[in-house]
Amino acid sequence: MLNIFVSGVERGPGFCAIVNPFDSSYYHFPLVSQVAILNFMLDQIPFLSPTAKSTLILRAFGIAKVPLLFFCSPRVVELSPEVCKVLLPFRKIIKNHLGSVYFGALAVGADTCVGMLAFDKISKSGKKINLVFKSFKADFLKRAEGETLFVCEEGAKIDEMIAQTLASGERVNTPLKAYATVNGETVAEFELTLSLKVK
Repeated sequence: MLNIFVSGVERGPGFCAIVNPFDSSYYHFPLVSQVAILNFMLDQIPFLSPTAKSTLILRAFGIAKVPLLFFCSPRVVELSPEVCKVLLPFRKIIKNHLGSVYFGALAVGADTCVGMLAFDKISKSGKKINLVFKSFKADFLKRAEGETLFVCEEGAKIDEMIAQTLASGERVNTPLKAYATVNGETVAEFELTLSLKVK
């Protein structure tokens, strides 16, 4: 097992550091290889489940690039070629003045479940593909007053998007759906337009 860990982005934008905790020596790699390095390191831990690995990657990305994502602490509970499910804990930091989940935190959960499904597929493709969201729509059906589960079941559409951008070299935009539940009851529905383009 490797005696190294990812310390985060320390030497300017676009790089990450791999640090040896015993002698404080470090190596810097371009950000494009950051996920590959982290994947390799996490693969050295035999007892780590695939969902735990995905959650750690998500948290590391939050620390390095999107701090709000880290503070909301979403956890991947299922990730397959078709589905991604992300759980958002019901904590004070994400509540509004009424004691339910703040709509900004609901947006983080929706972004995470769709984005993680696409990110996983792009990572496994071995290709360099830019991922952004072009639009976001939400219907809030009732207050989310508990641990909230976000679900995206659009894996097949994302596969088609990846194939299209690789074939054409052009940007591909597709609206994808997700929803949020509390104790099995749907509390919000989302539509996010995912945009992919091969580098």
